[in-house]
Amino acid sequence: MGDFGDAERRILSFMVEGTEFEFEDRKYVVELSGKPTCHKGEPKTDIYVLAKSSLDEKEIKISYKKENADFIENKMSAERAEQLFGKNWAKIIEDSTTSIMNRFEERMLIYKNKFKRTEKGAITLGWKFELLNKISGDLSGKMKLTENQVIDVYAGSNLAEDKRDAMVNGKVIKNSGVANYLLMDENINSVQDIIDKMIPIKDYVKMHPDIYFACKALNYRSFAKKWDGNRPLSVQVNWSAKHNKLIPELSFDHPLTVKGNEVANRLIHYMKTLNIENTDDIDEDNAGTDRIS
Repeated sequence: MGDFGDAERRILSFMVEGTEFEFEDRKYVVELSGKPTCHKGEPKTDIYVLAKSSLDEKEIKISYKKENADFIENKMSAERAEQLFGKNWAKIIEDSTTSIMNRFEERMLIYKNKFKRTEKGAITLGWKFELLNKISGDLSGKMKLTENQVIDVYAGSNLAEDKRDAMVNGKVIKNSGVANYLLMDENINSVQDIIDKMIPIKDYVKMHPDIYFACKALNYRSFAKKWDGNRPLSVQVNWSAKHNKLIPELSFDHPLTVKGNEVANRLIHYMKTLNIENTDDIDEDNAGTDRIS
């Protein structure tokens, strides 16, 4: 079905106004269809359909996902976390990361030599946060969520108002951005295919009740003097200098509110204090940690 946008457009092309389909042993006619939009970001619903039968009307709000898609969210921010998890988002993330605290405490933080995909000269600033539908890497685990919270993540129930009450064909429709069905089958050739293959989100969650997180390192590349942007960090490395040594301390209790630039600038400050230009200058005399590769 080509790329993601092409797939969405193809699905919508089958659901134009006046199209008929059968759903729950009743015949419906499409009254309205379109892709919900909002001013910033995206709602969870990718395809909105209002259809009517002789007895009732149905809102079909489809979240479309590629069958091989692993990511649920891969650029998690504090704002997005609150929209997905609700007001207790910070505790939910902290509970998840501290559940694998020992794995963070075992990770190397200073790379004097290349190690796997981590380049020589890297110094870890902290770890970004991603949501996936499967375990991914050593710093990965199961989110501490109830069934209803998992449903909210897939449906978008906690999204900001403009994402919940999205615009469809230029008109704001209440809750149009909150999805109620998932479509993951790419072999779609008719409107009836869509109806037959979409899955109620609540049913999908009963079959797949777990959401996983993965923490990916954000590193300061000491030879290039760069890092990959001001990304929110779920776990931060608070670098400091004590007794003329560069010392790390892991912080789990401010997820996604501290970002890469702040941690990097703190690290650079203490490196300068200790006359450290890059990892070649780090040795047992000025390193207050043995987590060096």
